[in-house]
Amino acid sequence: MEIPAIIHQTWKNAAIPEEFAASVNSWKNLHPDWKYSLWTDDMNVGFLESYFPDFLDIYRSYPSHIQRVDAVRYFILYQFGGIYVDLDFYCFKHISPILENCHCAFGLEHALHSAIHHKKMIISNAFMACKAKSEFMKLICEELYHPSVATFKDKNDMILETTGPFMLTRVYEQHQHDETLKVKIIEPEFLYPLTKDEINKELLADIEKNVVAENLKDAYGLHYYWGSWWG
Repeated sequence: MEIPAIIHQTWKNAAIPEEFAASVNSWKNLHPDWKYSLWTDDMNVGFLESYFPDFLDIYRSYPSHIQRVDAVRYFILYQFGGIYVDLDFYCFKHISPILENCHCAFGLEHALHSAIHHKKMIISNAFMACKAKSEFMKLICEELYHPSVATFKDKNDMILETTGPFMLTRVYEQHQHDETLKVKIIEPEFLYPLTKDEINKELLADIEKNVVAENLKDAYGLHYYWGSWWG
């Protein structure tokens, strides 16, 4: 596997909320030999100052903090490689089997999400993997150096289109036929087997007891879609 054994996550400080403890520990427990890095807001600024100082003005200019959280994860992965995973993402089994034979890997969200947003597909940025200095991750970072001048009526659409999954999907669609980039798109049943509306407290309680529903039998992970930024 060319993707380094590193798990990256981000939070505003080192005190991860209790509601994320089970999902964070699921990655650590199933990957005990992998390095774990939690990136705080202060660390993110320090990272950019050290490696991408010319991006700092754009980073600081974002009107929404989640755009900064979105953006820095691409640069961290480009610089160090590994996997990035949101705090509200539960791991069922070791992730390595779906990361073989690629330089980058991303998961498709459930088809119903695409239909809701009138998209052919949505590639999520809640789980991403790449080798260090990946050419495709470089393309994503380069996209962020050219902030959109479009106006958006909806704040959520602005975030999705500028730094979030819609931006990521757009860059992929522009380069999807370039096989030299070695990008793997993972089908929904492996990382996003349930829709946002199918997630509920009862299901999460069962998951934490290691009771896996039939529609999760092939899943390596499950995104809870907490969406604290959604407004």
